[in-house]
Amino acid sequence: MRALFVSADNFEDSELLVPYYRLKEEGIEVDIASMRKGKIRGKHGYEVKVDKILEEVRSGDYDILILPGGRA
Repeated sequence: MRALFVSADNFEDSELLVPYYRLKEEGIEVDIASMRKGKIRGKHGYEVKVDKILEEVRSGDYDILILPGGRA
């Protein structure tokens, strides 16, 4: 099973980080996609590495889609 987070700078930190680590604890592969490579930063300063840019995402590769809130 694979999960995809789609986010950008100013995401709500807890809405990305809590489910991200919870899914990983369950053995689910997790990717983070955004508009650009590198890192994105949450509203409270936490940074996460972007695994893919949106153009690289193939929807059929994922079973779960998560869209964290915030200004992203």
